[in-house]
Amino acid sequence: MKLPKLNFSFKLPTIKIYGIDIVKNFLFFTFFIFLTLLSIGVIIAPTIRIFKKYQNEFYKTQSEFNVLKNHYLQKNEELKKLQKMNSKIISALNRDFNKNNFKNFASKFMNITNIREINSSIYKDDFIKTSYMLDAIIKSPKDFYDFIDALKNYKYVIRAYFPVNFEKKEESIALSFKIEHYKINEKWKMKNGK
Repeated sequence: MKLPKLNFSFKLPTIKIYGIDIVKNFLFFTFFIFLTLLSIGVIIAPTIRIFKKYQNEFYKTQSEFNVLKNHYLQKNEELKKLQKMNSKIISALNRDFNKNNFKNFASKFMNITNIREINSSIYKDDFIKTSYMLDAIIKSPKDFYDFIDALKNYKYVIRAYFPVNFEKKEESIALSFKIEHYKINEKWKMKNGK
C-alpha cells in the first residue's frame, strides 16, 4: 500500500509597501531581536555577574584599605609628635663623641687631665656603647655632683658610673671615674631605613 504524498507547503503572504516585503522584514527583525537577547543571556549576563563579584571585592578591599590608611595616618601623626617631643635625645643618639667638646663642657666643673677609651661594644642590638676612663681635678666634691646633674642637659647621651675614686691632693681633689657614651648603631639605622 502506498501512502499518499502530503504536500505541506507553506507560503508566506507577501505584503509590500514601497517595494519592501513587510512580512519578511518583520520575521528578520524578530529573529535579530531573539539572537540579541540570546547573546545577552549567554555572553553578557555571566560577565555582569563576574563584574559584580569583583566589584564587591573591590569595595571590600577599598574599605579595608581606608581603615588601614587611617590607622597608618594616626600612627604616623603620633610618631611625629614623639619625634618632636624627643628630638633632643634622638639627635644626641646620632652624635659621635668628641673628647675636646666634652672637655670644654666639663671645664665648668672640673679640669679633665686625661680621657682614655676603654672599649666599644654593641648594647641591646640598637646602640653602640663606648666606655671611657676620665682623670680629673676638682676643687670640691660638690663640683662633681653639679657635673653629674648637668650631664642630663648635655648634647651627648652620657652615663657616669660609680664608684668614683676621690684622692686628696694638696688643695684639690683628683678623681677618676668611668663614663659611657651611647650612640645609635649604624646597622640599626640601615635596617630601619633611617
